[in-house]
Amino acid sequence: MSKIIYDVIQRFEVENGVPRLISTNIQVIEGGEDLMSLATNLLDKLGFYDKFEENRTSQYIGYRLKNPGKGAKRYQLILAQRKEELCISIPQKILWEQVLKLGYWTLITDKNSGISVSEIGFCLYGVVWILPSKKEIFLASLFPQYWDILQHQEKTLGEIALNKCTYDHYEPSFIIPDSEIIPRNSFRIQDLSENSSYLILSEDRLFPYMWQVCITSNKVLEEFLGYFAKILMQQK
Repeated sequence: MSKIIYDVIQRFEVENGVPRLISTNIQVIEGGEDLMSLATNLLDKLGFYDKFEENRTSQYIGYRLKNPGKGAKRYQLILAQRKEELCISIPQKILWEQVLKLGYWTLITDKNSGISVSEIGFCLYGVVWILPSKKEIFLASLFPQYWDILQHQEKTLGEIALNKCTYDHYEPSFIIPDSEIIPRNSFRIQDLSENSSYLILSEDRLFPYMWQVCITSNKVLEEFLGYFAKILMQQK
């Protein structure tokens, strides 16, 4: 059953020292259950249930392929209802080519000795999905510090390093990450661009192989879930 929250706004005027009701305005506010109903109905219309089986728990609804290939029995989609939002989790391998990943080149540390070695790795600091319908808004509204590295190339997919690397003059094979375009201690994924133009993804704590996004808008939910449900349905 859908959950509808009513916000009642009443206006009064004072007549002879006594408050008198002059109007009542009832606003319907979307809640988490409304978004869940919208999500499951959308999946049904797309024919998602023809290929996926549903498993409902007290915490989430999980979807697995009905006829998975060898070793492919994990959930491919999870819907988790929250009070005022719907959280959607999708495997990182599905999302990887569809998102923008921002991070820093970092020297790899030897786990045994704790010493940094000459090899470098890309350390993720933020992952976002730019809504296709708002790509132009995203690029036009970038905060100044991201303008040159994203807008110039119209970059909305792939990896973006927020620092550069140099070679050691005495040891050419030794690469040193430096020249941070944006200092790590001031990097905020929330301050990337117009916040309605992109969604922030994070690791699903219950299912670490998945990334999760939380949505509060019907239109955004339809665009995100409609986009990725079709990709999930193409799996063999």
